[in-house]
Amino acid sequence: MVTITDVARVAGVSKNTVSRYLNNRGYISEQTRNNIQKTIDLLHYQPNQIARSLYSQKTQLIGFVIPEIAHPFFSTMTSYIEDELNRRGYKMILCSTMHSEEKEKECIDLLMANKVDGMIIGSHSLDINYAGIGSPVVALDRYLASSIPVVSADHVQGGMIAARAVIEHGCTNVAQFIGYSKVRSPSFERYRVFAEQMHKHGIRCVSFELGLNQFEMEPYLRIADKFLTDNQDVDGIFASDLIALAIQKRALEMGRKIPEDLFLFGYDGSYVYKFASPSLPTVIQPYAKIAERAVDVLIRKIEGEEIGQMEYTVPVTAYLPEREQLSAQAQESVSDDTSTIFHEVALGI
Repeated sequence: MVTITDVARVAGVSKNTVSRYLNNRGYISEQTRNNIQKTIDLLHYQPNQIARSLYSQKTQLIGFVIPEIAHPFFSTMTSYIEDELNRRGYKMILCSTMHSEEKEKECIDLLMANKVDGMIIGSHSLDINYAGIGSPVVALDRYLASSIPVVSADHVQGGMIAARAVIEHGCTNVAQFIGYSKVRSPSFERYRVFAEQMHKHGIRCVSFELGLNQFEMEPYLRIADKFLTDNQDVDGIFASDLIALAIQKRALEMGRKIPEDLFLFGYDGSYVYKFASPSLPTVIQPYAKIAERAVDVLIRKIEGEEIGQMEYTVPVTAYLPEREQLSAQAQESVSDDTSTIFHEVALGI
């Protein structure tokens, strides 16, 4: 097995110089750096990660905690966060809690036992003391604690985009499907803004609240069946992509025309909206930019930098079938008045 001594001998430098290069400590000339790296590549040297961790007091490991890996939003987000961490020299430990608060607690304990340098948490548990985690934490689209920064898409902007599309389509009686209200999330801004715009333009809008950690397609299809049966006069729906696709599937099976009889507007913009037929207009969350910002904020916390800003939002875009990618800037005609509280109704399924 190739050792650091072998690298130093072939490169013609001291073991201390190789060690400083591997741990990015102290000044080393560019020529010496290039020489050491060429030697490492030549000898296929693999640094001892345990020894490096003891030296630097860092493991270069980051925990990512989500409720459901199979859900398109979380699977897409996982891919981008792993890529961004890798680009910054970190590895990711993924924990999918499978909607279980007990499993999430076990995951966090596991991450702490592995001495991760930090965590990005996007799970939906309600009774965990996130502020008490002894490691830097960044929240993904969740309000976990006042001391934990949160990164999300600009949901106000997203709600405006959806509202404008529904208004321009000429809908008069609309519904939106909202997440579980006890989960504190920036995403509720899109529901609030959407409902307010409907009220401002004299359009009836009812909001249907989903249950906690309700992510699977089969329950969505049952919800779609009940909703379409009980609300045949609704002509517009705003919902996340999977719910919108479930409703579209059932509506087409019932003989309704899309978008003539029922106008659907989605939210998320992962790969699934591309399978819709007819095409599904949707707000596209900026996965790569969210990942970049979340990782950047977390690394700054790991490095001891003071984080003054606690909320970070990233602009969204939208897919409109007739116009392809639409810049989210063109929202001038929609008011930003936000004084109306929307109506909440639980869909008991």
